[in-house]
Amino acid sequence: MRLVSTRVDFPLNERHDRAEPTNVFPFPQIRKGQDAFLDDAVRALVEGKHLLAHAPTGIGKTAVAITAALTAARQANRLILFLTSKQSQHWIAIDTLRRIASRGHRVVAVDVIAKRAMCLQDRAPVAEAGFQEFCDHLVRSRRCAWFARSAEPAVKITQQKVLHVSELIEAARACGTCPHKAAIETAKRADVVVCDYNYVFSDIRDRVLPRIARPLGEIILVVDEAHNLPDRIRGHLTGDLDVPTLSRAAKEARIVDADAGAYLQGVARSVREALVRLEGERVVDKASLVEAVDAGLRGIEYRDLMRLAKDAGEALVERSLPTVLPEVAVFFARWWDHDEGILRLAVGGALGRFSLRLLDPAVLSGPVFDQVHGSILMSGTLHPPEMYADLLGIERARRVLGVYGSPFPPENRPVFVSSKVTTSYGTRGPSMYAAIAREIACATRAVPGNVAAFFPSYELLREVLGKLRPLVSDRHFLPERPEWTAADRSRALEAMRSLRDRGTRALLLAVLGGSLSEGVDYPENLLRAVVVVGLPLSPPNVEAEALKAYYVKRFGPAKGYDYAVVYPAVGRILQAAGRCIRSERDRAAVVVLESRVLHERYARCFPPDFPLREVPDVAAELRRFLSDPAHRPARAPEARGRGGAPPDEMEGPRGSHEGPRPEEVPEPLAR
Repeated sequence: MRLVSTRVDFPLNERHDRAEPTNVFPFPQIRKGQDAFLDDAVRALVEGKHLLAHAPTGIGKTAVAITAALTAARQANRLILFLTSKQSQHWIAIDTLRRIASRGHRVVAVDVIAKRAMCLQDRAPVAEAGFQEFCDHLVRSRRCAWFARSAEPAVKITQQKVLHVSELIEAARACGTCPHKAAIETAKRADVVVCDYNYVFSDIRDRVLPRIARPLGEIILVVDEAHNLPDRIRGHLTGDLDVPTLSRAAKEARIVDADAGAYLQGVARSVREALVRLEGERVVDKASLVEAVDAGLRGIEYRDLMRLAKDAGEALVERSLPTVLPEVAVFFARWWDHDEGILRLAVGGALGRFSLRLLDPAVLSGPVFDQVHGSILMSGTLHPPEMYADLLGIERARRVLGVYGSPFPPENRPVFVSSKVTTSYGTRGPSMYAAIAREIACATRAVPGNVAAFFPSYELLREVLGKLRPLVSDRHFLPERPEWTAADRSRALEAMRSLRDRGTRALLLAVLGGSLSEGVDYPENLLRAVVVVGLPLSPPNVEAEALKAYYVKRFGPAKGYDYAVVYPAVGRILQAAGRCIRSERDRAAVVVLESRVLHERYARCFPPDFPLREVPDVAAELRRFLSDPAHRPARAPEARGRGGAPPDEMEGPRGSHEGPRPEEVPEPLAR
């Protein structure tokens, strides 16, 4: 299916000349499904518009987007910034660019990540704010030998061959120069720069774009996994300040400035007194922290303290001493400077804190999309595209909304829904956990291969796991823990591959919205079924309620609730479900254990290519589907729109936190 916004003149029957894109395309042929996406992408960029594409797994989004961007960029000498949210996604973009180069098309591309991650200095601070001060000081004082040397030898290498950032770092090391400097110098002459969202949607932009001599108006953006962009932008203006951090900052400041240390210590005392007077978590105004800070100062004001903290932090960084002062100075500045779309919170008590949250990502993204030449925002779960255009502040006259069909046979991934269980907070307890465990056990026994079950929280995972183990004896359990690192998750995936190759089976248990449910590939039909447990609605704490109220005010009651509550939960389900089908040859089933998805309020928010079907016996349907390649799922009553909308709810009690318990310890990866 292909839908295009009626707010722009984009006739469905008009085909853009694809001769040039076809020549640049990294593969011999453009597959069905890619052609419509490519046409729309080229046309949007040529006309200076923004295409928001809900393009499912397997359509070849990266190949289409880079081809379209190169086609449009070369007509008007634009620079393409390919933005990703994770370093692992850089590889896909770089591999695509290498394929284009291998087909005889000269492409100059550079892959760049955070400056801190590319730094060759052994004593570089870990924290980003502290690192920036460290780097700036070494460069200003000419004490960084890496930066002092010319980057030209490394630039020549990167111009001749498309390098992944790890290869670029090693090339720069061999040339004796700073890798980040080499990357930025290459960017001045590049067709494509692969980088993180922060290079455009944070204050990093103001440091980088002038160095590559490119204003926003000469840039084409390609935003990969764009469903992550609003939350990533919100995270940029997120911060917390507590008394222990202030006390530490005071001690550190005394090393270089006794007065600054004394002022900060006085502020720590007055902030503690202000927090002790508060109860619970609440929304506060700007004056709440400013007045608490002023109460601890004698002879200076809040803005003076901002400067003293910044200067003391710079002095400590110059001595290569670890310090929290840069982060404290940034928090004070952001609390003072920002108002639009900002939520200020305070948690009372001796261990309380002041917090800053950005509710409206359009505050930062809207001006960017207004100024750039055009963009492609794409994801397999950019659903609905209109919501993301609204959240990011993309003006209606320049938005094009595209929904593209999956290239995979729909019968290869049925979606079975069991209405026997729910994770609605009011029903939670031992009996419901046992019922969920029985449903997972029955589904697992019916699947001749690996199964992954995804839960709304670690707490729910743990409760069900205890009741599930006695019911499943033929599986190696792989329960994700909150303290797992990227290496632990990689070992879990390798364990699943190894077990399958040995003829045994695994049951992976992980959380929705986590690294194992989004952005991780399970190739070669590594999963035969995905079980989604519950509807991962956010708990109605103060921040979630404030976000909902803000969206209701900005977009109206219906859209506001959906944007703040329903669509984020649906998106996490869609991401998890997308793990099991990675090619047209894969066949796997999705099981949703949640009665609420059958209600109209939630069912209408799933995309058309995710056909929810209630079945009385999930295990029986799984056995029929997986045992007979020609089997088509039995027709069941359409789940979409079943009556009786549930009450206006968000998951959990007010103030609840679906997080790990501190006493949890990791289990072995495989039993």
